[in-house]
Amino acid sequence: MPLHQLSLNTRRVLYSVLAGLALVAAIPLVDWAPLKHRIETESTGSLGRQVHVGAVRFAVLPSPNVTLEDVSISEPDRRTPFLRWESARFSLGWQALWHGRAELVDGRIQGLWLSVRALGDGRLSIDDLFTHRPKSNRIDWRPSRLDLVGAALDWRGQDGQLNQLQNVTLHALDPEADTGAVTLQGQVSAPGWGGGLRLDSGLSIDRAHLSARLPGMRLAINAVTPEWQDGHFELAGDVTAAALPWRGAITKTAARAVVKHGDQLWQLNFATPQLSLDEHGLSTGQLDGELGIKSPSRELDGKWQIEKLAADQTGTLVADSARVHLQMLDDAQNAQLDVVSPLRLDGWQRLALEGFVLTGGYRHKSLPRGLIKLELGGRAAIDLAKERLDWDSRGKLDGSPLAAQLSLENFIDTHYAFGIDLGKLDLTPYLPVADHAALVDPGQSLAYGWLHDLAARGDVKIGELDLGRFRVFNIKTHVEAKDQRFALDPLTADIYGGTLDGRLALDTQKTPHISTTQSLRNMEVAALLSDTFNIDRLSGRGTINLDVNAPAGSLDAIRHGLTGRAELLLAHGALSGLDISDTLRGLGSNLAQVLGGEVKADTSRRTQFSNFSARFLLKEGIAESRDLSFHAPFVSLSGGGKVDLGRNQIDTLLQATVLGGSGVPGLDTLKGTVVPIQISGALASPTYKVDTSGLRARLSSTVSAR
Repeated sequence: MPLHQLSLNTRRVLYSVLAGLALVAAIPLVDWAPLKHRIETESTGSLGRQVHVGAVRFAVLPSPNVTLEDVSISEPDRRTPFLRWESARFSLGWQALWHGRAELVDGRIQGLWLSVRALGDGRLSIDDLFTHRPKSNRIDWRPSRLDLVGAALDWRGQDGQLNQLQNVTLHALDPEADTGAVTLQGQVSAPGWGGGLRLDSGLSIDRAHLSARLPGMRLAINAVTPEWQDGHFELAGDVTAAALPWRGAITKTAARAVVKHGDQLWQLNFATPQLSLDEHGLSTGQLDGELGIKSPSRELDGKWQIEKLAADQTGTLVADSARVHLQMLDDAQNAQLDVVSPLRLDGWQRLALEGFVLTGGYRHKSLPRGLIKLELGGRAAIDLAKERLDWDSRGKLDGSPLAAQLSLENFIDTHYAFGIDLGKLDLTPYLPVADHAALVDPGQSLAYGWLHDLAARGDVKIGELDLGRFRVFNIKTHVEAKDQRFALDPLTADIYGGTLDGRLALDTQKTPHISTTQSLRNMEVAALLSDTFNIDRLSGRGTINLDVNAPAGSLDAIRHGLTGRAELLLAHGALSGLDISDTLRGLGSNLAQVLGGEVKADTSRRTQFSNFSARFLLKEGIAESRDLSFHAPFVSLSGGGKVDLGRNQIDTLLQATVLGGSGVPGLDTLKGTVVPIQISGALASPTYKVDTSGLRARLSSTVSAR
């Protein structure tokens, strides 16, 4: 059928199809080099940056589109790379093309790379792009969709450190509409950490005002570092942002972080009505948060409230008042602390509490009768990057003056350095209430789990320590704990009117073992023996030298295993339970009593002495002496024997030699006589027996001679 016989509308459609086919056929024949050159020239002039375009391609099917390949844009110096992409395809609207204009309605960019830097005056290296607008009105950007595939962003802050966002995939729908949406995924690589990132949000961009809204934004980051594992961070809120000057805010802000640190699980939550960032820095409304740190043996929970945070001139975040409540709990102890302090937060890594006030209490299962109160004031700083805590405080512990300094390094393999100066520690009111009950079951295994990973060193001073009847003054020691070993060296104190000077070491690497070397000088031995061993038979002032060691699985193990040396030197004391001089005088004047054989001593008497000495060799809880001696009025005694510390038994034989010169006929007549005295039985209440066989022979020969 000839064309003129077709209807007008049909002919128009046919002509359009033929024209389109001709255009499609002609596109490959068109030389696009002049257009590529024009794009480069006009873009370089408009942006003030060098623009290079590798190739320009057009297509009309399935819809008109233009593809720009191997595009690069420089920094304003026209040399340093700023942006490049492998391929960017933009769809064109038909209606605008009919009117001779290019309207970009969607875009897909492959292999985009972008570099942005923070400048020293608060600006960014891309600010000029928002002031240099394209001069041509023949191109318009009205995207209904934008996709980025395989994109990457390099960011350098004012510190010069490189942070990278790689393998980025972005999908934005209707980004300039009120109902737009955006999804972004990628990998973060930053100094010290890396991980995956995902952002889901509404999106509405206002190009005229250089601003954007992201309602319902949700950001999730999975992070891993050499020290922190399985980290997960979430941030949610409604975001607004604007450029020139750069500023942003998140309202209805809520954040949550969970991370593993060794065998510890850390959890952090916080919320604030608004979090803002502008050229002056970060600021917030009231911050409310919770902190939890859990390990197999210990749990720390905390709640905190900060009135508001605002950046000062240096960019440091400052709050006039922060309140923190902490509770620490494990199988043996718990503590509750309340802290009120001004707060400084520098770079989200260093937290400083200047002028804090701390109140709280501490409780231990071995001190069940009350809470030991703590009141402190001072300053503290936490450096998260260096994993370090520094603490300096003054205050009161249970009403007594306390000064405490602490430095902590490494939150997993923790090392402590400390100094403690306490006026008085009276634990007596907190001890269990029981009639003559031991504080610790002697047979119960001693727990040394606290020493397993402890690495600490420091100095301790305690003006007075009260533990039941046991009292010590002016304690000074240097503490070292490492590799399951614990040492107090040196260890000095004023004890029972005298002084203590020595060292103590505990080794739990294999089988727990304890050793000590001590010198107790000019000490009142009666009070010591009574308070520590419940022995009331020996008194005097003098010196005790110890160099002993023992297995330390339990108190019983220590007593049964003591091995080493001990020396006892006393002066001007007394041995309770027997008056040797009076007993011998009575025997000398009572032949009938002597002829009766052994005589039990009168345990209500005392034997005073001018000096007493004994050296002991200890082996597996048994102390043996062969040079025990003391001098009583008109009598000297020497001998030896054994003391079984494990069984609390004594078996000692003394040889009493009458010196004469007393002026008492019944005693002086025995001058030169040696009388054996047996001390045996329970260590706390031994029995005394005087062997009169030798005395009987002496008196019998005297009677026969008469």
